[in-house]
Amino acid sequence: MANLQHIAERIFRHVDAGHLPAGYALAMGALIDANSENHDFHEWVASVTGSAVEKLIACMVRKGKWDDPAWLRDYVQEALKESAA
Repeated sequence: MANLQHIAERIFRHVDAGHLPAGYALAMGALIDANSENHDFHEWVASVTGSAVEKLIACMVRKGKWDDPAWLRDYVQEALKESAA
């Protein structure tokens, strides 16, 4: 189970220190919102490791998708398919 609060604390600390670009904070904020608003996302976070969430954040930043709920939904659905296979 990924600890979203722990991941958020690390992300925000590294962004504040200038070690990560601001996109990471934006992505983390989007994930915090999604965790409380999207049941499927919440269940996915509960079923994966922290590294899976960190990979998601990196993908969001790289693709500029921190404010795209449809992209996040598609990412989680694809991740669920891959884990079921």
